[in-house]
Amino acid sequence: MRNVIFMTIAIALAGCNDEVNFEPVAASGETLCVADFQQCVNPIFDAVISGRSGQATCAASGCHDVGAGSGGAFKIFPGAQPDSPEMLANFFAAKGFANLNDPDQSKVLLEPLAGAFSVSGTHTGGDIFPETTDACYGAIRQWISVRVDDAEGTSCGFCAPIDIGSCGY
Repeated sequence: MRNVIFMTIAIALAGCNDEVNFEPVAASGETLCVADFQQCVNPIFDAVISGRSGQATCAASGCHDVGAGSGGAFKIFPGAQPDSPEMLANFFAAKGFANLNDPDQSKVLLEPLAGAFSVSGTHTGGDIFPETTDACYGAIRQWISVRVDDAEGTSCGFCAPIDIGSCGY
């Protein structure tokens, strides 16, 4: 979709001068997409973490479960259904740990990243993402990178779900 927009702009501007800049325009909105969060990010929080025994998930009761989690200030509802109040609460919780100006400095990415130390130190749940090329890390980073003016606007809902089984160690 973005490529179509860039090409349309390029064609429109082509008559203005001989040079057309194909550099992507920086995100300028003030929020993140709810639909993209629901489709591509929240499922990561409910997925069994690779290399862990039992049913360890980010949303597990011993981790970030809003009711019984011990995972610091980041609290989420496990099994939140689309368009539910719990899903919206998860969206706001994750957004609160996102750095909209510098996605790579987002606490939601740094805490579970192997070898990374964020403001509060290491992730007590251990390393979840072995490196920045991890598919789940990439999905969360992509969500943070696309800032929009309307969290439920027409520019949302375009993320592509990933194979969560390929994430983690």
